[in-house]
Amino acid sequence: MNTADVRPGESAVVIGTGGVGLSVVMGLRLVGADPIVAVDLSPERLAVAERFGATHTLDGAHDDVAAWCRRELGGVDYAFEAIGSPKVVETLPGMLASGGAAVLVGMAATDATGSFNLFDLADQGKRILGCNYGSSVGEIDIPKLARLHLAGRLPLDELIGVTRPLSEAAAALDDLRSNTGVRTILEP
Repeated sequence: MNTADVRPGESAVVIGTGGVGLSVVMGLRLVGADPIVAVDLSPERLAVAERFGATHTLDGAHDDVAAWCRRELGGVDYAFEAIGSPKVVETLPGMLASGGAAVLVGMAATDATGSFNLFDLADQGKRILGCNYGSSVGEIDIPKLARLHLAGRLPLDELIGVTRPLSEAAAALDDLRSNTGVRTILEP
Protein backbone atom coordinates (compact mmCIF):
# COMPACT_ATOMS: atom_id res chain seq x y z
CA MET A 1 0.00 0.00 0.00
CA ASN A 2 2.84 2.41 0.79
CA THR A 3 6.07 1.28 -0.87
CA ALA A 4 4.68 -0.14 -4.11
CA ASP A 5 1.50 1.96 -4.31
CA VAL A 6 -0.36 -0.88 -6.06
CA ARG A 7 -3.53 0.23 -7.86
CA PRO A 8 -6.80 -1.66 -8.41
CA GLY A 9 -6.52 -4.23 -11.19
CA GLU A 10 -2.71 -4.42 -11.12
CA SER A 11 -1.23 -7.92 -10.90
CA ALA A 12 1.11 -9.23 -8.23
CA VAL A 13 2.99 -12.32 -7.13
CA VAL A 14 4.00 -12.85 -3.50
CA ILE A 15 6.89 -15.23 -2.84
CA GLY A 16 6.64 -16.63 0.68
CA THR A 17 3.36 -16.80 2.59
CA GLY A 18 4.45 -16.76 6.20
CA GLY A 19 3.17 -13.93 8.37
CA VAL A 20 4.85 -11.21 6.29
CA GLY A 21 3.82 -12.60 2.91
CA LEU A 22 0.25 -13.16 4.08
CA SER A 23 0.18 -9.54 5.21
CA VAL A 24 1.24 -8.55 1.69
CA VAL A 25 -1.57 -10.70 0.25
CA MET A 26 -4.08 -9.00 2.57
CA GLY A 27 -2.80 -5.57 1.56
CA LEU A 28 -3.04 -6.45 -2.12
CA ARG A 29 -6.63 -7.58 -1.67
CA LEU A 30 -7.47 -4.36 0.21
CA VAL A 31 -6.24 -2.20 -2.67
CA GLY A 32 -7.98 -4.32 -5.32
CA ALA A 33 -4.98 -5.98 -6.98
CA ASP A 34 -5.96 -8.73 -9.41
CA PRO A 35 -4.71 -11.34 -9.96
CA ILE A 36 -2.79 -12.09 -6.77
CA VAL A 37 -0.48 -15.10 -7.05
CA ALA A 38 0.88 -16.66 -3.84
CA VAL A 39 3.96 -18.90 -3.86
CA ASP A 40 5.17 -21.08 -1.00
CA LEU A 41 6.48 -24.54 -0.17
CA SER A 42 3.68 -25.22 2.34
CA PRO A 43 0.24 -26.31 1.13
CA GLU A 44 -1.15 -25.16 4.52
CA ARG A 45 0.19 -21.63 4.02
CA LEU A 46 -1.05 -21.53 0.42
CA ALA A 47 -4.55 -22.46 1.61
CA VAL A 48 -4.42 -19.56 4.09
CA ALA A 49 -3.21 -17.27 1.28
CA GLU A 50 -6.32 -18.19 -0.73
CA ARG A 51 -8.53 -17.30 2.24
CA PHE A 52 -6.73 -13.96 2.47
CA GLY A 53 -7.23 -13.10 -1.20
CA ALA A 54 -4.78 -14.99 -3.40
CA THR A 55 -6.46 -15.85 -6.72
CA HIS A 56 -3.76 -18.38 -7.70
CA THR A 57 -1.26 -20.46 -5.74
CA LEU A 58 1.99 -22.05 -6.88
CA ASP A 59 4.29 -24.57 -5.23
CA GLY A 60 7.71 -22.89 -5.10
CA ALA A 61 9.50 -26.25 -5.08
CA HIS A 62 7.91 -27.53 -8.28
CA ASP A 63 6.61 -24.59 -10.32
CA ASP A 64 8.82 -22.27 -12.38
CA VAL A 65 7.21 -19.11 -11.06
CA ALA A 66 8.83 -16.71 -13.54
CA ALA A 67 7.83 -18.86 -16.50
CA TRP A 68 4.28 -19.21 -15.15
CA CYS A 69 3.94 -15.43 -14.65
CA ARG A 70 5.14 -14.73 -18.19
CA ARG A 71 3.05 -17.51 -19.80
CA GLU A 72 -0.20 -16.98 -17.89
CA LEU A 73 -0.13 -13.23 -17.23
CA GLY A 74 2.43 -11.74 -19.61
CA GLY A 75 4.41 -10.90 -16.47
CA VAL A 76 3.15 -9.21 -13.32
CA ASP A 77 3.12 -5.57 -12.34
CA TYR A 78 4.62 -6.33 -8.91
CA ALA A 79 6.69 -9.20 -7.53
CA PHE A 80 7.02 -9.24 -3.73
CA GLU A 81 9.73 -11.32 -2.06
CA ALA A 82 8.88 -12.04 1.60
CA ILE A 83 11.57 -14.57 2.49
CA GLY A 84 14.86 -12.68 2.50
CA SER A 85 16.55 -15.06 0.07
CA PRO A 86 19.05 -13.46 -2.34
CA LYS A 87 18.60 -16.43 -4.70
CA VAL A 88 14.85 -15.81 -4.86
CA VAL A 89 15.28 -12.02 -5.15
CA GLU A 90 17.39 -12.56 -8.29
CA THR A 91 14.42 -14.30 -9.97
CA LEU A 92 11.96 -11.42 -9.45
CA PRO A 93 12.77 -9.33 -12.56
CA GLY A 94 11.99 -12.38 -14.72
CA MET A 95 8.45 -12.39 -13.33
CA LEU A 96 7.78 -8.75 -14.20
CA ALA A 97 6.00 -7.18 -17.14
CA SER A 98 7.58 -4.07 -18.67
CA GLY A 99 7.53 -1.25 -16.13
CA GLY A 100 6.98 -3.68 -13.25
CA ALA A 101 8.54 -3.47 -9.82
CA ALA A 102 10.26 -6.07 -7.64
CA VAL A 103 9.60 -5.29 -3.97
CA LEU A 104 12.07 -6.64 -1.41
CA VAL A 105 10.08 -7.19 1.77
CA GLY A 106 11.96 -10.13 3.31
CA MET A 107 15.09 -9.16 5.19
CA ALA A 108 18.23 -10.73 3.77
CA ALA A 109 21.45 -10.96 5.76
CA THR A 110 23.19 -7.59 6.15
CA ASP A 111 25.99 -8.54 3.73
CA ALA A 112 23.81 -10.31 1.13
CA THR A 113 24.21 -9.38 -2.52
CA GLY A 114 22.44 -10.30 -5.72
CA SER A 115 22.86 -9.93 -9.44
CA PHE A 116 20.40 -8.91 -12.15
CA ASN A 117 20.34 -8.62 -15.91
CA LEU A 118 20.99 -4.89 -16.05
CA PHE A 119 19.99 -4.58 -19.71
CA ASP A 120 16.58 -6.15 -18.98
CA LEU A 121 16.00 -3.74 -16.08
CA ALA A 122 16.89 -0.68 -18.15
CA ASP A 123 15.33 -1.81 -21.44
CA GLN A 124 12.02 -2.84 -19.86
CA GLY A 125 11.85 -0.04 -17.28
CA LYS A 126 11.72 -2.51 -14.40
CA ARG A 127 12.32 -1.27 -10.86
CA ILE A 128 13.61 -2.73 -7.62
CA LEU A 129 12.09 -1.29 -4.42
CA GLY A 130 13.22 -1.87 -0.85
CA CYS A 131 10.54 -2.12 1.83
CA ASN A 132 11.09 -2.10 5.58
CA TYR A 133 7.98 -2.48 7.77
CA GLY A 134 5.84 -1.62 4.76
CA SER A 135 7.34 1.88 4.65
CA SER A 136 4.80 2.68 7.33
CA VAL A 137 4.47 5.71 9.54
CA GLY A 138 3.27 4.37 12.88
CA GLU A 139 1.06 7.26 13.95
CA ILE A 140 -0.75 7.14 10.60
CA ASP A 141 -0.72 3.49 9.61
CA ILE A 142 -1.36 1.71 12.93
CA PRO A 143 -4.70 3.48 13.52
CA LYS A 144 -5.64 2.80 9.88
CA LEU A 145 -4.81 -0.91 10.27
CA ALA A 146 -6.74 -1.05 13.55
CA ARG A 147 -9.82 0.50 11.87
CA LEU A 148 -9.58 -2.00 8.99
CA HIS A 149 -9.29 -4.89 11.46
CA LEU A 150 -12.22 -3.69 13.58
CA ALA A 151 -14.31 -3.29 10.41
CA GLY A 152 -13.61 -6.94 9.51
CA ARG A 153 -11.58 -6.06 6.41
CA LEU A 154 -8.18 -7.13 7.81
CA PRO A 155 -8.29 -10.55 9.53
CA LEU A 156 -5.12 -10.16 11.60
CA ASP A 157 -6.16 -12.73 14.19
CA GLU A 158 -6.19 -15.38 11.46
CA LEU A 159 -2.41 -14.96 11.14
CA ILE A 160 -2.03 -16.73 14.49
CA GLY A 161 -1.65 -20.44 13.97
CA VAL A 162 -0.60 -21.78 17.38
CA THR A 163 -0.15 -20.39 20.86
CA ARG A 164 2.61 -22.05 22.88
CA PRO A 165 4.12 -21.52 26.32
CA LEU A 166 7.48 -19.75 26.30
CA SER A 167 9.10 -23.02 27.36
CA GLU A 168 8.31 -24.33 23.83
CA ALA A 169 10.21 -21.58 22.02
CA ALA A 170 12.63 -24.10 20.50
CA ALA A 171 9.72 -26.08 19.03
CA ALA A 172 8.22 -22.86 17.64
CA LEU A 173 11.52 -22.09 15.90
CA ASP A 174 11.59 -25.65 14.52
CA ASP A 175 8.09 -25.07 13.09
CA LEU A 176 9.29 -21.83 11.52
CA ARG A 177 12.29 -23.54 9.88
CA SER A 178 10.13 -26.39 8.56
CA ASN A 179 7.41 -24.10 7.15
CA THR A 180 4.84 -25.51 9.58
CA GLY A 181 1.93 -23.29 10.50
CA VAL A 182 1.57 -19.57 10.00
CA ARG A 183 2.55 -17.56 13.08
CA THR A 184 3.16 -18.83 16.59
CA ILE A 185 2.50 -16.74 19.68
CA LEU A 186 4.66 -17.47 22.73
CA GLU A 187 3.12 -16.78 26.13
CA PRO A 188 4.96 -16.56 29.48
